[in-house]
Amino acid sequence: MTEWVRLAGGSADLSQQILVMGEERTRLTTKERDLLAYLADNAGRTITRSELLVKVWGVGASASDEPVYSAVKRLRAKIDRGGHQHIVSVHGDGYRWAAPEPSPNTSIAPRGSFVPPPNTPTVVTRFFGRGAELQAIEHAFETGARLVTLVGPGGAGKTRCALEVTRTMAHVFCDLSSATPAVDGGHPSSVIGLVASALQVPLDGRSPAERIQSVGRALAAAGDRVLILDNCEGVVDEVASLAAAWLPSAKRLLATSREPLRVRGEHVVPIGPLDQVEAAQLFADRVSTAGGDPGSIELQTRIVERVDRLPLAIELAAAQVPELGGEALFQSLDTLLATLVVGARDAPARHATLRAAVEWSWTLLTERERRVLGELSVFAGSFSMAAARAVVAGADAVVVLGILARRCQLRRDGERFSLYAAVRELARERAGTQLDARARHARYHRDAGEAAAFLLEGPRHREGADALRADLAELRAACAAASSPIDQGRLALTLDRAFALQAERPSSRRERLAESRAALGPIENDEARILERELLLAEGRIEGAPIELLDEAKRRAVTPTERAEILLAMGERLAMTSLAAAEETLEEARSLAPRRSALAGRVLALLGEVVWARGLVREASERLREALAIHDDVGDRRAIARTSALLAHVDRLETGGGAATQLLVRAEEAASELGEPRVRARVLTDLGQHRTRIGDQAGARAALDEASAIYATIGLSRERAFLELHVAETLVGLGEFDRALEAAQRAHDAVSAEGEVGLSTVDEAIGCIHLLRGDIDAAALAFEEGLRVAEETHAARSYCTLLGKRGLLHLARGEPERAWADFDTATRKNEARGAVTIAAASLADRGMASLARGHSEEGAGDLAEARERLRHPSNESLEGRMLAVCEIAGNGFASIERGETREDVLRRARAQAAPIFERVPTPEWDVVLRLSDWLIGSLGGIGRANGESR
Repeated sequence: MTEWVRLAGGSADLSQQILVMGEERTRLTTKERDLLAYLADNAGRTITRSELLVKVWGVGASASDEPVYSAVKRLRAKIDRGGHQHIVSVHGDGYRWAAPEPSPNTSIAPRGSFVPPPNTPTVVTRFFGRGAELQAIEHAFETGARLVTLVGPGGAGKTRCALEVTRTMAHVFCDLSSATPAVDGGHPSSVIGLVASALQVPLDGRSPAERIQSVGRALAAAGDRVLILDNCEGVVDEVASLAAAWLPSAKRLLATSREPLRVRGEHVVPIGPLDQVEAAQLFADRVSTAGGDPGSIELQTRIVERVDRLPLAIELAAAQVPELGGEALFQSLDTLLATLVVGARDAPARHATLRAAVEWSWTLLTERERRVLGELSVFAGSFSMAAARAVVAGADAVVVLGILARRCQLRRDGERFSLYAAVRELARERAGTQLDARARHARYHRDAGEAAAFLLEGPRHREGADALRADLAELRAACAAASSPIDQGRLALTLDRAFALQAERPSSRRERLAESRAALGPIENDEARILERELLLAEGRIEGAPIELLDEAKRRAVTPTERAEILLAMGERLAMTSLAAAEETLEEARSLAPRRSALAGRVLALLGEVVWARGLVREASERLREALAIHDDVGDRRAIARTSALLAHVDRLETGGGAATQLLVRAEEAASELGEPRVRARVLTDLGQHRTRIGDQAGARAALDEASAIYATIGLSRERAFLELHVAETLVGLGEFDRALEAAQRAHDAVSAEGEVGLSTVDEAIGCIHLLRGDIDAAALAFEEGLRVAEETHAARSYCTLLGKRGLLHLARGEPERAWADFDTATRKNEARGAVTIAAASLADRGMASLARGHSEEGAGDLAEARERLRHPSNESLEGRMLAVCEIAGNGFASIERGETREDVLRRARAQAAPIFERVPTPEWDVVLRLSDWLIGSLGGIGRANGESR
């Protein structure tokens, strides 16, 4: 028998024999109930009085039908006020039940079942995102879940998600925000009343247990309709007990709450912050709707991140933009609770302002939970469980943390936690200064930060670096709140290590360390003196700091290891201004550093870099390889990345050993593993130069562009200057000489601002670009200036390569004797310093000059020996093409000297060189090929070379 019957203007609970019409409740007699049930069960069909006598009264069909007339009359009086709206008379036959038409917004239910009228809140705004969450809800119901709870913080949009997922479903909406909790374990009569009202279920004066059962029967009769229980957090215990009771009979319950109901069979779907893109789209939409300008994507992203990407906060922020503007709004978001106060007038009170939303959650917490939340508010960002346990007083810290996380006051991301910004702000406001918690916070991060920094020097570098990055905001907060100058200084050192990993700009790092050092001034004890020396060392090794800081640190050093570490820092700084002084300093550091230690490996690596810059190839290679072996022994991944890249550079340009590619792969792997911007930028720079030299111009440009982007963020002017030089080299390969000159000039300006070390290499590049552009006089000036600087700075490698470039210029000007002298000097100097590849190239240049002088036998001998030293390169290789061009050009200059016309010589040389250059894809041209092509063109005269070369 049907238990519920929907009526026009009311309903009937046949199980309790109660009729509800508006506010009026009327009891049905047993026979009236049975009559109504039979008519409703056979809606639309004519039912004779005889059938009613048999089926309802249980008598024969021939019995008197007076009881039927009387019962129908009484029932009509109760449900139709005497009319015939529901029970329609069929003349001469009997009666027909006419079920009321459902409203346009009500889905049609199975015949005879109860269809509650909709009271769902009206939605008038666009919905953004939540694709994964909606899919999870639908999947849960499709796979048999009867209770799905959407759990998230206030303002996350749980209600909107529930409405969105049930938009095409028949559903009943019940708002429990006004429900009151049961007192002293009493029955949840307030919740039952609201649910019954939403279902339009009549409640009589029977016991609460019977009322729970009656609602359960209504849910069973509601078919596939979803009952939405919105805002359960205020009465979560009551809703949990009711849900447990109703689950056996209810088809689908969809709850929204700031914590799970925690009943068996519950399927929880977290509703957290929006995806960044979706959050920005929501903000832009609401700003536009309000008549404002959303601003740039970058500004939109900053705003939504600042409000934790929570929909309510986003909408409240968007409402302020038309009056304040986006940038002014962002600047005011340090105080979210004071700023986000303009909500929709028709919004629920708890959503009118952000403060109302978070205060609603605050009222639901116990006193202990509020106290713990206040202590956690000292954290500036995310924190680990260990950090939380150190800061929160009491043995129950872990338990309370779990409760706060369950109640969405804490966000969990993997193994770390954080407070929503508005929750943190309210908790700080309510908790006050929290001096004890701040002191515990500072002590914990002082010790944990030092432990993480210690790991940076060994095989667990990545672990230490990750810990420092994760705690960066906390280290900054702890440093600012440290109660003693000693603690502040120790935290400043750790914080500086963290900022070095992030490659923060040098000026702010120096300023912070200097302030901490100044605070130590009045303190006179051993700990303060040691700390001051460490602060001097840290500040002194940062780019732009006075080197006198390192002198002072060295004066205070006590042990050989301390002295070696400071000398290493001094060597790093001196390498920018005086290679000889740097080498002397590093040799002293080498003698003091513990053997086979990480410090010894880094000293050797820098020493190798310095002697290589001086052109001492064999010595540089030996020291770099020894350093790399030590790096491997101690697991110094950062040093492995740098030294491998530098060894690749030496191997490619100097020794011709063929290991450059393998070394660069290793360097790139180590740099990627470290995740340090500065190390990666340096390795990318070397990788870009390598790709340029092997003809991979596209790959070179990609590597250099990435390195340039890193340097644009972190500064480091000297490293960026040499990157510009490599960019210039790549642009030369692409034939973009004007842009290449601009890049080289930028490198010149940056390097010259720091001293003359490395400047000769930049002068050489500028001279080559001028030469290729046809500006011979400018090229000559650049080469001469580069030779002067190289001689003064003892940069032997640069001096040799500049001699080679000047020799080419002498040849083009018709001065083969002067060219031969430069090439010969370069050959002997390169041989002396062990530069195998470059010495062979100089020997080929000398052979070319010998041919130009008419000494064909001597020239052929030099070219043959050069080919032998280069291991007989193929004609397809860069070295093979270079040798072929030297022979063609040398013979061409000789022919001109013998009186042959330049036009004929150039025509013949072009024909001979055509196969060399035509086999080279255009993107693979590099500086060597460009200069070779220019040299062939110069046979027709310097004045015409630029127009005839590629």
